[in-house]
Amino acid sequence: MKGLSLISIHTTLFHSALSFILLLSFCTAGFAQTNNGGNNNGGNNQNGNNQQNAGGITIDADGVITAPFRVTQNSSQLNQRRLQALAAEALPADVNHKSELRKISLVELEKVCQEWKAKNEPLPPEILYLAGLTRIDYLFVDREHNDLIIAGPAEGFAANAQNRIVGVESGRPPLRLDDLVVAFQSQDRGLITGCSFDAKPDNLAKMNEYIRRTNNASSAATATVRFKTMAQILGMQDVSVTGVPAGSHYARILVEADYMLKRISIGLEPSGIREIKSHLATLRGGGNSTQRWWFTPLYDAFTTTVDRDAFQFSGQRLQMMSQEEFVNSAGQRTDAAQTRVSTTKYAQQFTKHFAKLADLHPTFAELQSITDLTVLAALIRRERLDEQIDWRHSLFSSVSNYLVPEGNIPKQVPTAMNYKKAGRLMICLVGGGVTINARKVLKQTEFQLSRDMSLEEKLSTVSKRESQQPARWWWD
Repeated sequence: MKGLSLISIHTTLFHSALSFILLLSFCTAGFAQTNNGGNNNGGNNQNGNNQQNAGGITIDADGVITAPFRVTQNSSQLNQRRLQALAAEALPADVNHKSELRKISLVELEKVCQEWKAKNEPLPPEILYLAGLTRIDYLFVDREHNDLIIAGPAEGFAANAQNRIVGVESGRPPLRLDDLVVAFQSQDRGLITGCSFDAKPDNLAKMNEYIRRTNNASSAATATVRFKTMAQILGMQDVSVTGVPAGSHYARILVEADYMLKRISIGLEPSGIREIKSHLATLRGGGNSTQRWWFTPLYDAFTTTVDRDAFQFSGQRLQMMSQEEFVNSAGQRTDAAQTRVSTTKYAQQFTKHFAKLADLHPTFAELQSITDLTVLAALIRRERLDEQIDWRHSLFSSVSNYLVPEGNIPKQVPTAMNYKKAGRLMICLVGGGVTINARKVLKQTEFQLSRDMSLEEKLSTVSKRESQQPARWWWD
């Protein structure tokens, strides 16, 4: 599940002082698509699974990606009054307000879902979107009430102009119930979740042969035709998703985030962040090789208590990794001994400013969210917290179209291209992906004890929640 790749081929395609960089983008994505599942949850337009073109691109019944989207900025560009009106109409008043620390009982949440399922009624938006929680900052073990509680900032939410569900104030998408369930199921089986986009080796070999045969001086017009021909030779790129249902929202966020990474990297979409330029803009040439970029989790140390009954999440959640490789005449790829400096610097630049990017683009914010949910599920399993409170989470762990509706599965995407004037170099992308190995994250990230008792104090506050009948699944 490695990430974005580029073949760089030194060439003599130039006329007079004019030269080009070719960038062929083999990428896939898509948030929006028709829901083929049997769930009725989409009846309320707060769901996001049934919406067409919901802030992304469409995936047809054959799994082909079409209709590339334009990146839209977050809350600063939204019509706040429209969002507020929609949220006020669709949400309970107590959900529709900003909270610095909203708590959600995972045990009670599952019970509520079971009750709605037993009635065969669609889940309301406040359940589908976890009471507006936008990030997981804490996990508490309430042994007195046999409960596990997650907590973080929350706010009201509604569909923006692109039909994407976002927070009314921040513009960040709330966490989703279906993503939580998918995360639980993947970690019950100890799976690594991710996606990859791969050019067919035969087509790579054909492209290399075409380059060899046409590697001679040409006019700018001829060079442009050759670039387009290479895109046609490479044809459709294969999309694969691992560890999660390929038609789930979780899977669509994996592929959409990597797709957007590619579009930003090749200069087809502006990042919106001054510090993040396209990789295409920084290339200066340098031989036949490929560079892969891919997302992996990145957390600061987890803070916990002596009794390990409270855990604090911190860090930006994700980073970009890079690796250089070679492509031979048969279209096969092998790791190179070194990674070129420009590629490494680009990955570092992207990682350094990723938090800003996530605040601006809902796709990257949702990638942070599914990473949080996956690490949460892995942490519960590793620490055996569910066993400590005798919680079997049987509904969350069972495959159910009621909780995880599935849409069309992304399978292929046509090759696209971009090029510019710059040195005697041609570049093409040959793959991509996201890898979330939650168990590895927990193994490699430090767990440190709370030093100022603040974590213990928050746990004490949570444990002293008011007793209500029936028990409430969320509260501030």
